[in-house]
Amino acid sequence: MSLLDHAADTMPSIKTLLDQFRLKEVINEDISSKTVWLLGTVGNTADLVPGVNAAVVTLERLAFDTQTIFNHALPGSDASLLGSLALGSEEQNDVYSWAAGYINSRMFGPDIRVSLIYPATQKHIAKHQRQHRRWITETPRLYSLVTKPFIDAQPASRIQWVYNILSKKVEADRIVYEDPDPENGFIILPDLKWDASNAASMYLVAIVHRQGLKSLRDLTDSHLPLLKNIRNKANVAAEKYGVPHNKLRLYIHYQPSYYHLHVHITNVDLEGRGIAADRAHLLDTVISNIEDIAPDYYQKVTLAYALGSDTELWQHWTAHLDPRSTTESSPETN
Repeated sequence: MSLLDHAADTMPSIKTLLDQFRLKEVINEDISSKTVWLLGTVGNTADLVPGVNAAVVTLERLAFDTQTIFNHALPGSDASLLGSLALGSEEQNDVYSWAAGYINSRMFGPDIRVSLIYPATQKHIAKHQRQHRRWITETPRLYSLVTKPFIDAQPASRIQWVYNILSKKVEADRIVYEDPDPENGFIILPDLKWDASNAASMYLVAIVHRQGLKSLRDLTDSHLPLLKNIRNKANVAAEKYGVPHNKLRLYIHYQPSYYHLHVHITNVDLEGRGIAADRAHLLDTVISNIEDIAPDYYQKVTLAYALGSDTELWQHWTAHLDPRSTTESSPETN
């Protein structure tokens, strides 16, 4: 058993850790998704030390359960949805009225999702921290010179949690579909950003069984059976949540948040989570590029994307090359 496996077995509950959390800073917020990220320590130590006592807490307001709303609107329901509102100041203009207030949340169950990263490394903190973004135009030569060495240098321990899921040491009860084939197989489970309760915000992820596939850049025609298998089977998992195949958006991130190939599967009605054009590559387009244009398309193409100025990869770029240069041997930035 690895140290990480042992840590997973001995880690205190999230409630225990949150009780010991001491806030240092609100490091980010997203008004559209009603999410806030907190940085602090676990324990009474004064100094925050990444990888030791640092912790990142995410608080996210959950979506309303429309079925619950409908049930409480029915005649004879045991509680009135709108009647439970406690309103503050009210305003009106012509046919428009509005007010802020509170609702009886016991009708809906939990109304907030809490997640915790502990101990949080500097990479975890940078990922969630508000930061300026920089533009990269990554030619194949720059990929080989800068990005690939960075990816190859990442320790295996950083994706040990992925292997734990694939081997069913953890989260086995969350898997909604699996093809166990070692070459073209994968598992599908809800992404941690989704509470698995509202189909309109459905967010699944397919994680491939094959090791060694780290990013979009690795894909060739030899991987088409794997990619098509994910595309063909994603609807089986999505239908468990009542989402039909023509409501699915499948895409691959570049740069990804972790370097083990995975495909995001979301409801097309879900906006604002990782679908920006500078990061999300639609699976249908990826397959077509390889199948119809060139089998080594992603080894030949220039890929542009944005990086946070505090990310390790951006620091790697600036440490190796002059960010002010626009020649092919340097990163092109704005």
